[in-house]
Amino acid sequence: MIPWETTARIATLAIVMITLLYNGPLVVMGVLFARRSDGSLGSQLVLDGQPPAALPAGWSVFVLVPCLNEERVISHTVRGLLASQPGTRVIVVDDGSDDATARRAMSAGAGRITVVTRTLPEARLGKGAALNTGLRCVRRRVECEGLDPARVLVCVLDADGRMTPGAASQVVPLFGVPTVGGAQLAVRIRGRGHGALRLQDLEFWGLSAMNQFGRVSTGSVSMGGNGQFTRLSALDTIGEQPWSDSLTEDLDLGISLAVHGWTVTSTTGAYVSQQGLTDPRRLLRQRTRWFQGHMSAVKRLPELWAGSRATPWARVELTCYLLNPYLVTLPWSVVQQYVLFRIVGGHGAGLFTLPSGPLWLQVLGGIGWYALSSVGYLALALLYWRRTGDLPIWKALLYSHAFLLWIYVSFIAAWRAAWRMAIRRKGWIKSERTEEAAVATARAVVPPVTRGAR
Repeated sequence: MIPWETTARIATLAIVMITLLYNGPLVVMGVLFARRSDGSLGSQLVLDGQPPAALPAGWSVFVLVPCLNEERVISHTVRGLLASQPGTRVIVVDDGSDDATARRAMSAGAGRITVVTRTLPEARLGKGAALNTGLRCVRRRVECEGLDPARVLVCVLDADGRMTPGAASQVVPLFGVPTVGGAQLAVRIRGRGHGALRLQDLEFWGLSAMNQFGRVSTGSVSMGGNGQFTRLSALDTIGEQPWSDSLTEDLDLGISLAVHGWTVTSTTGAYVSQQGLTDPRRLLRQRTRWFQGHMSAVKRLPELWAGSRATPWARVELTCYLLNPYLVTLPWSVVQQYVLFRIVGGHGAGLFTLPSGPLWLQVLGGIGWYALSSVGYLALALLYWRRTGDLPIWKALLYSHAFLLWIYVSFIAAWRAAWRMAIRRKGWIKSERTEEAAVATARAVVPPVTRGAR
């Protein structure tokens, strides 16, 4: 039987190698992509102050905003869309809300948006079902107006989402490449004065954004539920209801696009911001849902490899991405606790030292283990510091160490997700929003859109 110390060493080295071989190249390619696009990692910070540009001629963009009890944020979102995304058509899908969501959306839209109302028992069946309802409305509009589905984009924006001015006009040129079926914007977290929100922004604006930019080279950028753009003709190839009932319908859509031969890309010319969570229970519930959807998606690996039209690089990248919770998050959660237990018990870090030895060697082993665990977060913090304009470098370095504790949110969420999968529980509770003040947006002349209907 292999001793635990040896097992821990092998597991640690394997996890480190998998992380370096997968995330390392993606981050490097992401940095190169950002610099090649704008010459600076922090160039996206100026996008909020730019005047919104109109959509390129011949293109149409429909923005779907799925809502369930979003009265706290929907008014600001609708007004922001009309002011900052000229030429887009806004469709709010009220998924059986029992508050004033629909009424406030129609009031904010002032006759320039469409509100589609779903009622029980058809309502509240998941975000995917709500989006498919909105898509039926889009398809009717496209057919009535004789639009070309290949030049129609469907954008998904959460009820708390705020895209940078003219984001839609920045995304449209990406679809000039016929094989591009989708595009995903980088995500920023608002309210970063709170420590938990800053750490969430570090995740999204640092590691996730750079990984996404790196995946542009493989054409397999992961679709998110906020700031997601898809070509209508690509959705048509997937089927009548392209969004599934998965807990992560966005990830599922990205896999479907790859299977049907479409590529997904991103841009540094726009981004989307959203609220984060500060309540520990709500945060853990959200992350558990994300992990469960992600981990459940491995069942689509045979489909991705057998009879798929995805490119070889997209297949490899998506496979690594889907397996990441099983090969990295879950094993590392166990190894880290084992190493900590050994250090606290005075037995050294296991990976760097022998089971017995002088105290100074054991201490050195603990320092070595900590350095190995934190070096990636240190690099991430420095990268994040270069991409954000509201954090001094010393605070960024402090957050790199705080991330060693923050990672426990992922550890707990991953194991909760595994348990829910084992007992076959799929129900979920949506994240609640907090009311925010309206944000001034550069104004543009917005032509009237189809009058609202209920």
